[in-house]
Amino acid sequence: MIFDKPDSVELLDAVNHFLNEKIKDEVPPHLAFKLRIVENVLNIVSREITLGEKLSNEVIKDLRELIEKDTANIKDLALLIKEEKLDLQNEDLKNLLVKLSKNKISIDNPNYSTFKKLID
Repeated sequence: MIFDKPDSVELLDAVNHFLNEKIKDEVPPHLAFKLRIVENVLNIVSREITLGEKLSNEVIKDLRELIEKDTANIKDLALLIKEEKLDLQNEDLKNLLVKLSKNKISIDNPNYSTFKKLID
């Protein structure tokens, strides 16, 4: 990348650290809750930047193999399921949907207790 340090993730981490260490104790409770939401959003964006492409490519590879189309995407999958052109008992489909869910949760909320059980 042509940009110098700090990179996008480092900047997000710095903002998150500032909010958590310097601001959180200075705001009233009703704003502390909103601040927690902001922290969660920053963490999601950071994980998406760091992991998003890899996790997305994993799912896309399996998706294209399942649909047998080089340009397959999630909308194509949803349409095939809706039109009952893919059997919901298909093991490859089940595995793809589990992988898709795990990958999405690993970005959105990796501390989710059910997610932790799934990956252990």
